Amino acid sequence: MGKFYGRVKIEMACSFLYYKKGTATQNILHNLKYNNHPEISYFLGNLYAQQLKETTILDTVDEIIAVPLHKSKQRKRGYNQVEGFAKALADNFHIPINEKLLIKSKRGKSQAKKGLFDRLKTKEAEFVLCPKADKQAKHFLLLDDILTTGSTLEKCAKQLLNIPHSKVTILCLAMSTKSF
Repeated sequence: MGKFYGRVKIEMACSFLYYKKGTATQNILHNLKYNNHPEISYFLGNLYAQQLKETTILDTVDEIIAVPLHKSKQRKRGYNQVEGFAKALADNFHIPINEKLLIKSKRGKSQAKKGLFDRLKTKEAEFVLCPKADKQAKHFLLLDDILTTGSTLEKCAKQLLNIPHSKVTILCLAMSTKSF
């Protein structure tokens, strides 16, 4: 995926589905995120895992990191829509999930309707490494639901790459076909 080229060093980035307005993918992911259907995340993660088993993409991954939500947003929604995806991959590949390393320190407005420039203006400190977390060099698998501009994943990856000798691979349930 060229969305990260020249912005942050990523080992590899892949998505399971293409996301386009008015498609079944949009409807499915909207239900996951906004209509209280967290089970969709695990289901799609399992389907994606079956394809990933035929590759070597996850062979050197040490830990799974789901893009975190701010505590207040997670409380309001009741779940992080990426956690089921993380659990499905953890179950299929026996890779531990690290829920404590990366935190969303500031609550921002939804970026769903923002373009690349507005998303990149958001301060990187929005995501930080937890001061108390173990910060050993690892190959992290960073997960998100939808890759649009890549700004959220870029901010998260930069934080993980602050750990010397670490690597980041990115997987998303879907990637937007819209170019920004």
